[in-house]
Amino acid sequence: MANTTILTGNLTGDPDLRHLRDGTATATFTLAVDRRWQDKETGAWAEATSYFDVVCWRDLAEHVVLSLDKGARVVLTGRLEQRSWTGEDGRIRTRSEVVADDVGISLRFMPVGAVAPLAAS
Repeated sequence: MANTTILTGNLTGDPDLRHLRDGTATATFTLAVDRRWQDKETGAWAEATSYFDVVCWRDLAEHVVLSLDKGARVVLTGRLEQRSWTGEDGRIRTRSEVVADDVGISLRFMPVGAVAPLAAS
């Protein structure tokens, strides 16, 4: 079975960089994804926001921390993962998160000219 997720949204805060004991970099952030639809019966517009915890590893983690700030609009691809652990109170805790494979800035709502073009190689 495939497990691929594509999300577009805004960072709710600056990414948090940490390093494991072996030096592996990991960055985490929360992505707010807005959804807007029109009610078929009333014609009124409704909105909802979903929040997703995202984790990045190694070089991607370093790049995300250097390149993105709170409010940045990004497009990411990754996979959903669920992990469980036992808390200090003995209860089993479960968390779902998106493990990012690729993260990039979304240009959809960016003003024209706000991003400098890449130099030709």
